[in-house]
Amino acid sequence: MFRRFSVTLILLVSITFSLQALELTGLLHSGNLSFDKMAKTTQSSISGSSFFYGASLYATQKINDALSLDAGLVYDPVLRYTTITRFQYNQDYITLGVGPFFGTFNTTGKILQPGISTEVKAQLPGILYASLRSDSTIGARFSEDGDYSQEYSAISLGYYIPNAICSFNLITKEFAVRKSSTLEITDSFKEYSFKVDIFQKNVPYGVLLNFAYQQLTRNYADTSASSSTENVLNSIVLGTKFTFRANDALTLLAELESSVYSFGSEEDEDLTLPDGLPEAYLFRAALGATWSF
Repeated sequence: MFRRFSVTLILLVSITFSLQALELTGLLHSGNLSFDKMAKTTQSSISGSSFFYGASLYATQKINDALSLDAGLVYDPVLRYTTITRFQYNQDYITLGVGPFFGTFNTTGKILQPGISTEVKAQLPGILYASLRSDSTIGARFSEDGDYSQEYSAISLGYYIPNAICSFNLITKEFAVRKSSTLEITDSFKEYSFKVDIFQKNVPYGVLLNFAYQQLTRNYADTSASSSTENVLNSIVLGTKFTFRANDALTLLAELESSVYSFGSEEDEDLTLPDGLPEAYLFRAALGATWSF
């Protein structure tokens, strides 16, 4: 963990050394709404007591009225760690984003895995918008143990109402890794969601509500036998993101996704889920802050 943050801090300092008005965001991530990432065969149950942990540290810098830069280390429970450097060009009706990203310290065999991120957003300000983002690893799929790929895509269609932005969203993620010459594991994620971002001028807090159906899949492929086995976990999720501006320099952040109902499978068999609290409460959460300099 220390090595990850050291690399990130060096990156941020080198990019933003001569810049001002920097926003720096730090987040801690945890949860149990996931499969065991160390497993090499399918799971017959979700324990609810096996947690993932991660941390993000990234900066946003507005270079001028039309151009901004996002850079830093970002954690995702499906995609693991990526180091991002994305430039965004903003005009009244369109936003374009592009930049490289690097999978960072996700396996011992591949310290950095390069990729490219692109984004486009068209909007009628105050009325509606549509956006598309795609992140993809560059290069051949796998040639040796430890090689991996990261894929992310998101499509959104939103509209504005008084004091809120509503949107319909589709998000997909995929992390595939070659564990050995005979085993490849792929984690996939799909989310269909309706989000409501609530805000009000001169009010220090904001709330984003997320109503979603999510499908998490973990596939184990035996390349020597050209066969595979699979775990699937489906969840109806209620999520919320809360921001509170404590002062001009500090904004507090909290995110929580809670499973209202989950069900899944191990091949043709039902997946066993915990039935007693606290293990039965399946969630993903993040807690952090943004500092403005």
